[in-house]
Formats: sequence, structure tokens, C-alpha cells
Amino acid sequence: MITPEITQLIKQLKTYARPLEKAQIDYLFFDAPKQKVIDELAQYQNEDGGFGHGLEPDCWNPDSSPIQSWAAMSIIKMIELKSNHSIVVNLLKYLEGSFDEKTQSWPRLIKTNDLYPHAPWWTYREEDKPDFNPSASIAGFVLRYAKKGTKVYQYAEQVALRVLAYIGSNHEESEVHELACIMDMANDLPLAHRGELLTNTLKNKLLTLVDLTIEKDEKKWFTSYVAKPSSLIKDHPSLGSNLYQPLMFKEFNLAMLSRNEAGIWPVTWNWGMYPEAFLEAAKMWVGIIGCGYLYLMLKFGYIKK
Repeated sequence: MITPEITQLIKQLKTYARPLEKAQIDYLFFDAPKQKVIDELAQYQNEDGGFGHGLEPDCWNPDSSPIQSWAAMSIIKMIELKSNHSIVVNLLKYLEGSFDEKTQSWPRLIKTNDLYPHAPWWTYREEDKPDFNPSASIAGFVLRYAKKGTKVYQYAEQVALRVLAYIGSNHEESEVHELACIMDMANDLPLAHRGELLTNTLKNKLLTLVDLTIEKDEKKWFTSYVAKPSSLIKDHPSLGSNLYQPLMFKEFNLAMLSRNEAGIWPVTWNWGMYPEAFLEAAKMWVGIIGCGYLYLMLKFGYIKK
């Protein structure tokens, strides 16, 4: 049964959330049909199969991009769309066409970002040696949903093998966004029937990187832009979720205590440009952050419905 505190939290979040996040909350907690989520998600998909239109609100470019398409993937997985659903089929076509064979990756930045309000980290620049954000996550998604032997599957396999080699050779703290994408891939490999690629040695190495990357000072979790446990453990059951369950519960407790006077979690970053657009984006993020916490709390059994 949903507690009064969570009921009030949901009510507050819905005053900020976009229709897409409202639909996800209703699907997760009130047994609303997933079709509403599908309908709202489809509003962000372009004719080429990719996603745009500010699905990830820090960039308002309507054009399709790998990073905006990556943002759609977690929703596709959450509502358990099948591989033959038109949204997935068309997305895979876009991913096949947008792969950069020169860099062996899906580009994080596209030139038309600069034509629309965006955060400075989405400003276009050449990346000669791109990291695995978002390519690792996209590769895991493709291996899970695409047909083996297709060109896009082959692209994803190439990326996955490079990621696994990187895990084996890296001994230092990782950039949190890149590591989160690698964790996405690691969790998709067994579901793609490619679990043999992720050996126990690599699993342990990956969990060591997670431990090195998570901010140990809990006071910073809700005051600064740092790597919280939920930045890297994004589902349950998943790789490391049992190991990190006590720390996840500690984060959930602190999260409930760290809401502002409106009862929500505001963003802890700023664009420093496009001030009016940023205020709109910050409001959108409230719904995304809140929906993400509700999903994790539900999956870990921290809250019941």
C-alpha cells in the first residue's frame, strides 16, 4: 500500500512532471496501461527512428541524436517493449545509420545542438577519441534487441568488445557518466544471451570501479553534482544491486530528508547560459529525477504499492 508520504510526493512531482513522466508514474504505481507511456514517448521520436525534441531536457534540439535516443532506451526497457515494436524497430534503424565507423562509436554530440538552447556540455566539438558515453549503453541495448548478424548488431558487438577490454585494463576511478553507460551494457549482456562476455573477473573489476567512483561523503549527495550510488546502480536485480542494497537504502533515506520546501528534488547543476530555457529544463528534470527515485525505491522494495 502506498504510504501518505509517497502519495504526497507523487502529487508534488506531478505538478512539475511532463506528461511522459506522469504516464510512467501512473504505470508503475496505479496499474495504468503502458500504452499511455508509449504514446507519450512516441512524441519524441522522429521519422528517421531516432529521438530528439528535448527528451533529455538539457538539449532542446529537435533533431535525432544518439544521446537523446539513449534517453529513450531506459523507458523502453522499463515498460518492457518487445523487439518487434515499431518504436524499437525504427530506433534500431536510426542507430545503424548514425554509427560513426571512423571513431567506432555513436557520437555524443551533433552539430545542430548549437542552434537550440542547450547546456554547455552539449555544445558541439570534435571528439577524436570519444569515450564510451553513450556508446556502451547503446551497444548493450542493440545486442539485446537487434537480430544477430545485422549490421547494427555487428557495430554493437565491436563496441562491446572494446568496452570489455577497457574494463580489464582500467585501474582508476572512472567518469561517472561513462561508467553508468558501461553498467547499462553489463546488465544488458545476459538479457542479450551474451553473458559469457562478462566474466567473473570483469564483473569484479567493474564493481571495483563502481566503488572507486561513488562519492564517499554522503553530505555531498544532495548538495553537489557527485556520483551517488543510484548514479551507477539503476535497477534491481542488477549487477551489484545486492551488494549495494544497504547503501541504496541509505541514499533513499537521505533523499526523502533532502527534498526542498516544495517536497521535490531540484537539480544541482546550472547551464550558465539560456537562463529562461534552463528554468524550463530544471522543471522538467524534477519529474525525471523524481520518477527515477520512485522506480528505484519500488524495485528495491523500499516502498510498496
